[in-house]
Amino acid sequence: MYLKSIVVNGFKSFAEKVSIDLSNKVNVVVGPNGSGKSNVVDAISWVLGTQSPGALRTNKMEDVIFAGTEKLTEKGFAEVYLNFVVDPEKFNGSEEISIGRKLYRDGASEYFMNGLNCRLLDIQEFLSDLGIGKQQHTIISQGQIAEILNSKPEDHRITIEEAAGILPFKLKKDKALRRIESGDKEIKRAKDVLREINKQLKPLKLQAEQAQTHEMLTASLLENKTNLNLLKYSIFSEKEKNISNELINISEKLENIIKSSQNAKDLKNNLISELGQGVSVGSLFKDYSNKLTTKSEQIKSIAQIATERLDNLDRETLREEKRLTDLQNRVLSNTLTINDLSNKLITKKDTLTDLNKNLEELNKQINENNKNQSASLEVNEAILEKDLDYLKSIVGKLENSLSVNEENFSKWENDKNTTEEVLGDYSLQISKKIFLKQSFTKVRKTVKTIVDRELDASKINLENLKAEYQINLDILNSKINQQNSISNNSSYKEELKNQEVILRSKLNSLEGDVTSRSNQLVSAAEQIKFLTNENSELQLTIDEIHYAPNIDYKEELQTIISKSSLLIETLNSSALSMFSQANVYEEKHGNKNTEISELEKKIEAYSKSYLLINDKKSDLSIKKAEYLSEKSHHYSTLVNMYGLEPTNFELFDQSSFNQNELENQILSIETSLDDIGVVNYLAKTDYEQLNSRHKEITSSIDDLTSSKKELLVHIKEIEDEIEFRIDSSFNSISVHFGEIFEQLFPGGKGSLELTNRDNLLETGIEINVQPKGKKVKKLSLLSGGERSLAAIAFLFAIFKSFPSPFYILDEVEAALDDANLHRMINLLNYVKDDAQFIIVTHQQQTMHAGDVLYGVTMEPGSGSRIFIKTKSEFENLIANETNKNE
Repeated sequence: MYLKSIVVNGFKSFAEKVSIDLSNKVNVVVGPNGSGKSNVVDAISWVLGTQSPGALRTNKMEDVIFAGTEKLTEKGFAEVYLNFVVDPEKFNGSEEISIGRKLYRDGASEYFMNGLNCRLLDIQEFLSDLGIGKQQHTIISQGQIAEILNSKPEDHRITIEEAAGILPFKLKKDKALRRIESGDKEIKRAKDVLREINKQLKPLKLQAEQAQTHEMLTASLLENKTNLNLLKYSIFSEKEKNISNELINISEKLENIIKSSQNAKDLKNNLISELGQGVSVGSLFKDYSNKLTTKSEQIKSIAQIATERLDNLDRETLREEKRLTDLQNRVLSNTLTINDLSNKLITKKDTLTDLNKNLEELNKQINENNKNQSASLEVNEAILEKDLDYLKSIVGKLENSLSVNEENFSKWENDKNTTEEVLGDYSLQISKKIFLKQSFTKVRKTVKTIVDRELDASKINLENLKAEYQINLDILNSKINQQNSISNNSSYKEELKNQEVILRSKLNSLEGDVTSRSNQLVSAAEQIKFLTNENSELQLTIDEIHYAPNIDYKEELQTIISKSSLLIETLNSSALSMFSQANVYEEKHGNKNTEISELEKKIEAYSKSYLLINDKKSDLSIKKAEYLSEKSHHYSTLVNMYGLEPTNFELFDQSSFNQNELENQILSIETSLDDIGVVNYLAKTDYEQLNSRHKEITSSIDDLTSSKKELLVHIKEIEDEIEFRIDSSFNSISVHFGEIFEQLFPGGKGSLELTNRDNLLETGIEINVQPKGKKVKKLSLLSGGERSLAAIAFLFAIFKSFPSPFYILDEVEAALDDANLHRMINLLNYVKDDAQFIIVTHQQQTMHAGDVLYGVTMEPGSGSRIFIKTKSEFENLIANETNKNE
């Protein structure tokens, strides 16, 4: 495997296309200075992937394109192709592979493999398979020899690392370290966020639990109320059904009584027809007396029904009025609570504003304290005088405000006591008047709420003023102490430091208070929003009641009752008069028709029985109407308020519930809800979102920590691999260096030494040499030629440890004398069978060592050209020239 040929076109000094066929042995490139022989090396380096213009001895990459001469125009592109002879077994049967690079003046660049476009990565992978590698250790110039001579021990280690292919491992390690550093930053940021979340999570959790409890109690209350209404609906339905069955039986009895009475009347009429004029006038009077009594009873039944309906209407009115009153009281209570919360919200906002002002004042004081610590005594004394005057004026104003507020607070306390006494006196008087008692209770509650609210607001304002007064008074006393201690510079500075500690402590406390007040503001706003929504819903319920008593219907019932009473009295009086007349006729004429009398008694008995049963029917009808009314009420509540479908009524199991237990449970739940008060239902959602974020961040921190551990393990594996490679590479190169040095310096000793064997990752490598007859061991103590030869030995030791298909030596022997040059040529003859060599030189001895000579020339105004001679042709040419001269 070797480099077969080089094709150059438009690259640097090569204006025309030039093809250079190489042998697989030693190829020597010669030529005068400026002819372009080093451009051959640059061309090879350029195709191998060099991206740095400096490495190609140019300022920018476009400078590698032929720039033109007096005779030749500039080229628009530069291209170079390298043709390799390879092992067919390793490259899918291909015996030759060509790689190339082309650059245009606009900066566009192309890479080729076997004439097809490809990527730079493809070429680098191909070169890696050949054993050339990205760092191009195959090309050694005179500058690299100087670098080795001037390098530190750590640089020698880096040279071996590059040759041993350790750089990719270091890049992996650096990438892993950067990922760890980035992960640590992410963990730190995540922990900061987690710390803030934890501050919010605990109060939100309490609010969420309270809201969940409230929600569960509300759901339980709704369920119990629904079951209670279903139970009552079922009870009244069952009662209504039983009364309906009983009414059916009573109607059947009444029909039987009517039939029996009619039969008796028909029999009596027949007897009367048979008697003719002998009919009893007394019986006629009795008959009409019975009819009037029957009518009286019928009208009495009507009056009773009207009375029951009027009572039922009154009860319904009272029930609806009570429900309406309860709803209105609830709205009023919510409104008072909203007003109270609004006032407290305003007070808390004012308090928060004052706290923020105090916070700003403390920051100013801290800044002033810092300025005072850095200022001189005279400046501090002047500042203190000014601050004392200002603070005294502020304290004076606060004392006046405090006095005024204390007076206002005392007035409000007196007003409260006076109001309670007056309301107590009126309460005793109004308690005797039932119809005013309920209204006065509302007024009393409203007045007490307003007075308490104003008293609380005045108290809070007074406490805030006292706190502000105390803060300013403490600052004033502190300033006075500073003024007293300013004569002693050290004690004054110490006082300032102590004051700064106190101020920062107050600042932290005040910041916590500001955070607490802000949370209270949010909670109060949520409560106001909840109560406002509840009032809207209650107002809709009030509007849906639409209770308006039917005055006309009530008056009509009262009229029926009064007129019925008069008519009953009239009918009873008439019936009694007729009955008296019948008795008179009976006494006068005697009982001429006993049978008719008996029939009349039966008819009378039937009439009384009919009236009694009919009264019972009326009572049952009234109860049925009441049950229907209650049933309809519960039906409407279940359907309209609780949204229950009528089909679900039949699924209710009445036997599983007890009315008293349900009512007790409802009362207990309502008490619990009142104890809980207003809750923030949004807290549950906020807590779930915040808790979810908390879990996500915690999981992310765990993942990052786990990734960090894995990366640390990976870094340890990389470091172990690097140490192994450094150790094995060092041992191999050290052995070859000793052999090659002994060959270049017969009788001498050369070795490589680790400066820190315990830390192979950062150790340096010392090149120790001792030519025969000299005591020096350091490379820096040798002559220039000896140092160059020792550096060459070091490079050739690397070549022997990590062989490449070819090596390029660009004037590396320039600093060697004839003796040392002869030794280097012997070394070249020793290793030339292991690889292909391309040598750029001026030395004649080196030319003799080559198998093929490539002469590079450049005529004025033209480009570089190549002339090829084999070793035998060159020797014959030398011999002919010698003969001619003789």
